[in-house]
Amino acid sequence: MAFLIKDTQLKVKPVAMTQQNEKYIPFPTQEEVAFDSDALLPIGLLSYDQFDERDNEQILIAVPNVQGTFDGDYEYLTYSKTAQGWRLDEEYADALEYKLEEYMTEHYQKAVSFFNENRHLTYGLEEGEATALFELGGQPPLGQNWDAVLYDEMGDNPELDHYHEVMDEESGENFDHMSTREITYLNEESDKEFIFLGAFSYDTYLEGGGECIVFYQPELKKVMVVAEFS
Repeated sequence: MAFLIKDTQLKVKPVAMTQQNEKYIPFPTQEEVAFDSDALLPIGLLSYDQFDERDNEQILIAVPNVQGTFDGDYEYLTYSKTAQGWRLDEEYADALEYKLEEYMTEHYQKAVSFFNENRHLTYGLEEGEATALFELGGQPPLGQNWDAVLYDEMGDNPELDHYHEVMDEESGENFDHMSTREITYLNEESDKEFIFLGAFSYDTYLEGGGECIVFYQPELKKVMVVAEFS
C-alpha cells in the first residue's frame, strides 16, 4: 500500500461545505439513496462529477455503525454500492456485533434534527457560526496517525519524504508545486487507486472526537473511511 504523489493538479480545491448545494445533500434519506441503515449512518450524498466530469455517480458519505472504529480495532473500514444499495463490505460483518455507543447515535439524531430545522450545523449543536458539514477536496492530511497506520514505508519513498519536508516548512523549493499535486492511495491487493474525497469531524456528528478521512474507488464503487485521532 502506498500514497502516490501524482503529476496532475488537484481535481477539487479544498472547500468547507457548510450547507446543502446541487452537488452535496446532507443527511440523505432512503428516498434519495438506498443504503443499509443498520450498518451506515448517512452524512452526505456527494456528486462525483466534481472529480471526474464523465462520472455522475452519487457517493454516500457515511459513518459505519461500528464501535471498533473508536476502539482502534480497524485500520480502516470500507462499504460499497451494491444491487441492494450501499452496504458495509462483507469482511466487516462481524464488526457490527458491537455498534456505536448510545450517546453517539443519540448525538447523531440530534444533529439530523438540528440540520432539518436550521439547514446547517454548529459546534455543539447550539447557536453559533455554521461549521463544516464536509471538508471537500484538497490533499489528504499526511503526516498524522491515520496514514502511518496505512503506510509504514515512508523512509523508502524519497518523493514522500520530500513532500513532508516541503509542506512542513511551507516554503522553499517546490512548495507551490507540491501543495497542489493530486495525492491518491494505492491498495496493492486490488491494484486500485483510491481518490481522496475529503474529511469530516466525528465530533460534529457523534460527539466522538477525531476526524474521518474519506477515499473512493470509482471502478469498485467502494468508499474507504479512516479514523484520525491525533
